[in-house]
Amino acid sequence: MQKTATIDEAWGRKYPEQVVLAITKNAKGRVNLMAIGWVCVVSDEPPMFLIGIDDHAYTLELIRQNKEFVIAYPSSAMAKETLYVGTTHGHHEDKGAKSGLKFVPAQKVSVPLLTDAVANFECRLVTEYRPGNCPLIVSEIIASHVNNDDSAKRLVNLGKGYQLEGLRVSN
Repeated sequence: MQKTATIDEAWGRKYPEQVVLAITKNAKGRVNLMAIGWVCVVSDEPPMFLIGIDDHAYTLELIRQNKEFVIAYPSSAMAKETLYVGTTHGHHEDKGAKSGLKFVPAQKVSVPLLTDAVANFECRLVTEYRPGNCPLIVSEIIASHVNNDDSAKRLVNLGKGYQLEGLRVSN
């Protein structure tokens, strides 16, 4: 049975949802990370992601400049660090250094991989769309990597506000 609900009520029922980090780098080599919730696969040949990023995000600025980035699926052990990079703006903050997260060089892009992530995807910008109030970035996956430890579990957002594997910060 269904009942009419507001968009906010219905969106509140979509959890748990995936947590994904977009990793970029500025011209001086400073690593920037952003937690993004709007991510989907839009092609498997060639493999492609679609991500939604707010206009004011430093990550979007860097993707537009560099035409490349990494999509990382953080492990559940990275909840506090992910909350930090997802709630701090990167224009004036060195989130890569201050997060405590570790990085290793990628194979095909200049942006590093997240060392302990469950999976990393090296991406090149294909195009950008604006069907509504949020730019949508389409990228081709040009290399992929997985954690050596098969027991590493993905981090998920458990609900409205910021709930990451039991860590809750209300907004």
